[in-house]
Amino acid sequence: MLHRDKSFFVVAMACCALLLSCGARRNEVESPTPQGPPPPAHQEDNHAVEGLLGKIDDSIVEELFTRYSDRILHCYQYEALEVLEEIEGDLTAFIDVDRNGRVTTAWFVGGNLGSSPAQRCLLNVIASVAFPPPIGGTHAEMFYTMPFDEPYQHPKPFDWSNDAAASAVLESNRDQVDACLNGSTDVTLTLYVGPGGRVLAAGGTGASMDGYQASECLSQAAMSWKFANPGKHRPAKITFRF
Repeated sequence: MLHRDKSFFVVAMACCALLLSCGARRNEVESPTPQGPPPPAHQEDNHAVEGLLGKIDDSIVEELFTRYSDRILHCYQYEALEVLEEIEGDLTAFIDVDRNGRVTTAWFVGGNLGSSPAQRCLLNVIASVAFPPPIGGTHAEMFYTMPFDEPYQHPKPFDWSNDAAASAVLESNRDQVDACLNGSTDVTLTLYVGPGGRVLAAGGTGASMDGYQASECLSQAAMSWKFANPGKHRPAKITFRF
């Protein structure tokens, strides 16, 4: 791996911070079947009302995540880039917030960053965000997308997502795959393959909490898989969809 000047890295990470604060996207949408505990009931006209969906203003959410940008970038730098300079992509989190503004559930429903350690770090950051109480409901649900653009100047990884040889490796480990999935669908797994065909980093997403846990299982299993050798100059990136 080529050595990069640290001053360039500082400038690049500052640019990345700007991209993060300006490029993140957040929308109020219906939940992708969260599987955590139901929100608490409250009383309204002597009738119990459960699961009333409230709202947190978009501008407030953007401001909150901007405040946490240093911690978000810390996860990216030390849990992803320190492992492999070529790790880049985006992640979309599903977040459920209770009536007091506490995060009750969060996982990654989409994206292709491909770094399980960075993703665990980012979920810890999300869990620590203190949201305001939702307006008009007992909880609020949201999707929030975070882009991560690598700060170094080098060629992009080879894209092996549709490579037949890569798919053959997946099939040769089908027992592990099926055991991790355990019936879950809408799961993705992103890998980076380096010299000698060794998996250097892995991470995934899932449409449900069970699916995300399946992607974490797959990420761990994939670290022992062996692919073709992409060479020493740049890695290969593979995204499998289940």
